[in-house]
Amino acid sequence: MKVLKLVLLLMALALPVLIFMFLKFFGKNEFAVEPLYQDGAPAVEGCIQPPKGAYVIQHELLSNLGWSEKDSLTLFYVVKQSAGAEAWGRIRENFTPEELPVLKITAAGILKDSMLNEEFVQVPSDSLQILKRCFLFLQEPYDLLLVDNKRRIRGHYPLHNREEIDRLIMEVEIILRKY
Repeated sequence: MKVLKLVLLLMALALPVLIFMFLKFFGKNEFAVEPLYQDGAPAVEGCIQPPKGAYVIQHELLSNLGWSEKDSLTLFYVVKQSAGAEAWGRIRENFTPEELPVLKITAAGILKDSMLNEEFVQVPSDSLQILKRCFLFLQEPYDLLLVDNKRRIRGHYPLHNREEIDRLIMEVEIILRKY
């Protein structure tokens, strides 16, 4: 009886170790951050519907905003109010401006954030609303947009939500590691 108990105890202790070793050597722990709108852009009332198929932002539109194809990822920030320095600090702790360029877009007449000493691309207010709704598909509360070098939207994020900034940081790390 003692031998049976000893065998069962050893099996109970060895089984988790064997499972761990199997997964460690043969398992892959990978995540994918798929581009959004692979089946086509969403229909937005009052906007021209883009062509069928995977949605990419128009090259001319992005170029006018300062986007460069040589950057693997670009983060667009559509400014509504003064930015939260804490969120930008967390983003910059993890990524240099070369790794993740940030393009800040604001309505004409809104001043730059002197605290962060950042320059903004200024767009007429009505054009900014069309840009947000019809091309970038940014709805409240989202004001950050991640775009890859193939002009695909990788994610929407609200700047003033700590959990969403954590998600942004994690997704950028995954994308930069893969591509």
